[in-house]
Amino acid sequence: MYPLKKIAISKPLLAFTDQALFSGTSFLLTILLAQKMDIKSFGVYSSVVLIVYLLVSVFSAVLIQPFQVSFSTIKQPKQYISFLFSGLMILLSLLVVILLLLNRFIFREGYHIVTGSLVCFCVGFLINDFLRKIFLGTGDIRMVLIMDSVYFLVLIYLFINPDFSLSGTLWILGCANLISSLPGLGNIIKHFQKPALWREYLKDHIQQGKWLLSVAVLQWCSGNFFVLVSGTYLGVEALGALRLVQSFFGIINVGLQTIENYFVPKISSIYNESVEKAKAYIIKLTISGLAIFASILLPAFVLSDKIIVIAGGLQYQNYGYVVKMICILYLFIFLGYPVRISIRVLILNKTFFIGYLMSFISSIATFHFLLQFYGLYGAITGLIINQLIMMIYWQNQLNNKQFVLWK
Repeated sequence: MYPLKKIAISKPLLAFTDQALFSGTSFLLTILLAQKMDIKSFGVYSSVVLIVYLLVSVFSAVLIQPFQVSFSTIKQPKQYISFLFSGLMILLSLLVVILLLLNRFIFREGYHIVTGSLVCFCVGFLINDFLRKIFLGTGDIRMVLIMDSVYFLVLIYLFINPDFSLSGTLWILGCANLISSLPGLGNIIKHFQKPALWREYLKDHIQQGKWLLSVAVLQWCSGNFFVLVSGTYLGVEALGALRLVQSFFGIINVGLQTIENYFVPKISSIYNESVEKAKAYIIKLTISGLAIFASILLPAFVLSDKIIVIAGGLQYQNYGYVVKMICILYLFIFLGYPVRISIRVLILNKTFFIGYLMSFISSIATFHFLLQFYGLYGAITGLIINQLIMMIYWQNQLNNKQFVLWK
C-alpha cells in the first residue's frame, strides 16, 4: 500500500495529472467556442489570443525564462520569487495604462466595454500563466493542480448561462483566470520577502533578457507570420480553418510548454552537477514523450476529416488535409524540443536569437511563393521549413559546444 501511496503523490504523476486537466480544459474550451461563436467572432477571438501569446512571450522573456535556468543557483529563493512577482505587477500596470490610453485616444466611442473585457482577459491570462510557470519551476505541482482545478470548476459555473459574444467570452475567461489565480497569489503574498538583492537579480535578467526578448518577438513572428498573411492571400475562410486547427492542437502546445516550464529548471539543476547526466535525462524524456505524442498525432492524422467536422462543423469539412499537415508540423516541433531545451540549459541566448532570426528571414523570403502556388499546404510547409532551419542551426551550435545528444 505504501508504494502505491508514494506513486500517487509523486511529482511526475501530479504533473501528468495536471497536464491532463489543463490540456483537457483548453481542448474542450476551444471546441465549445468554435461551435458556439459565429465565425467572425471566433476569428477575432483567435486574433486576440495571438496577441496575448505575444504578451506572454514578452513577459516570459524578461521574467520566467531567466528564472528557469537561474533558480537552482539562487541562495534566497523567496526573495527572488518576490522580485519576479513585483516585476509582474509593474509590467501589468504598464499594460493596463497602454490599453486605457488606446481606449481614450484611438478607440471610437463605445469601445470602452470591449476594452474593459480585453483588459480583464489579458491581465487574468498573464497572471495565471506567470503563477503556473513559477510553481512548475519550483516543483510545487500541487499548487498548479489546485489552480487548474479551480479554473475548470469556475468555467463550468460561468458557462451555465453563457454569453458567447466576443466581449462576454473575454469577460468570462478573464474572470476564470483571475479567480483560479487566487490560491497562487495567496501563496506568493504569504511568503513575500523584500528582495534585498533586487539589483543583482535585475542585472541577471537584463543580461539574459536582452537576447530572450528579441527571441520572443521573433519567435512569435516566425510562428504566426504565415498565419497572418494567409488571410490576405487565401481569404478569411482559409484563415479561419487554419486558426481552428491550430487552436484544436493547442492541447499539444500546452504539453510542450509544460515540458519546458517544468523540466528546464530540473535539467538545469542536473546540468550543474553533471553534463552527462543532463544529456541522459533529456534523451530519456524525449523517448518517453515521443510515445505520448505519437498516440495523439497518429489518430489525428488518420481521422483528420472527422476531426475537422467535430471541431468546427460541416462548414469546415473540406479542410481535413490541414489537420494532416499540422500533425506533420508538430512532429517536427517535438523532435526539435530536445535541441531547444539544450540551448536553454546552456544559456546560449544569442544562439537562440539567431535561430529564430534565420527562421523569420526564411518566412519573409518564401511566403509569397508558397502561399500563391500552394495555398494552405504552402503555409504549413513554410512553418515546417522554419522548424528545420532552427533545429539544424541549433544542433550545429550544440556540437560546437561539445554537447552532443545523439551519438
